[in-house]
Amino acid sequence: MRLKALALAGLILATPAFAQSTTVPPEALAREAIEKMILALQGVIANLPQYAAPEIDADGNITIRRLNPPRNLGKAPAPKDPGLTL
Repeated sequence: MRLKALALAGLILATPAFAQSTTVPPEALAREAIEKMILALQGVIANLPQYAAPEIDADGNITIRRLNPPRNLGKAPAPKDPGLTL
């Protein structure tokens, strides 16, 4: 019985030693965070709309054409606004 009590006391005292984990250096955490931010920024840049150079027609209207039109993600096109009728 005394041996069991000593073994139990030893386990209880040794438990915090098993609970300790290895610490990750702050430099590694910072590097990982920066790499994730770079990937996120690359995704944002890839999704930015791109436009052609402005064109001016004979009437003086300025047209700026979109080079990468938005993708239709399976949504129905929005109905055109009929405007006001009086």
